[in-house]
Amino acid sequence: MQKQVIICDQQKLYAMGCHLLLKNKSLFDEYCQIETLEQINDTILNDHAKLLIVDSGLLELNEPRAVYKINELNKLIPIMVIFNEEDDLQLYQIIDSGVSVVVARNVSQEEYIKAIEMACKGKIYFCSTIAHRVFDLVNQMDKIKMIERVKKLAYYDKYILIRICDEASSKQIAAEVGHSKRTIEGHRTKLMQLLEVKNLAGLVKVTLNSKLYDDYLANPGLYDVTLCAKTSAL
Repeated sequence: MQKQVIICDQQKLYAMGCHLLLKNKSLFDEYCQIETLEQINDTILNDHAKLLIVDSGLLELNEPRAVYKINELNKLIPIMVIFNEEDDLQLYQIIDSGVSVVVARNVSQEEYIKAIEMACKGKIYFCSTIAHRVFDLVNQMDKIKMIERVKKLAYYDKYILIRICDEASSKQIAAEVGHSKRTIEGHRTKLMQLLEVKNLAGLVKVTLNSKLYDDYLANPGLYDVTLCAKTSAL
């Protein structure tokens, strides 16, 4: 019976090169190249498919449906993720979703083959570059979890954090979002509790460390007060 590898990657030349390498090593006879996980169906995921290789850039793990998709696929077929130069939160989310084999895009041939073998055996494997990052992640879990909490906030609450960094008073923020000063102060208190800080300086530190303020400077339109709903996730 022929063995097939499914390669989910928008870089077709990379997918072809990976297949030729695996074929030369007699690991797989055929390959199927797709560009999104949504293209996976019963026809593609047949009895011959023995491994799914996914480009991390195609994983939208901030979406619950994407995490569910990975969890379900993991029950049907071994998964190996090719990790691009995303941030540590993305790497954390990939591992947290249940993926146990991750390699860097520029991994060596030897480590790539090793990763394939470990994935097919249902083992845990990270190439040396990823292993170092995972080790660092373990020592930065508090920071990673904080960044994750900030990313899950509603735009309304992110706007309040950004304006606090701009040294805007509660009265100013209240006038901008159409709520009372007391409401804004209540949100500030809840944000401090959620983000586990004691004062406004702590909120500023979290906003900067989570890169929320950098994102605002790069994409100010995303945080336009007129686009922020007058409701909060808190």
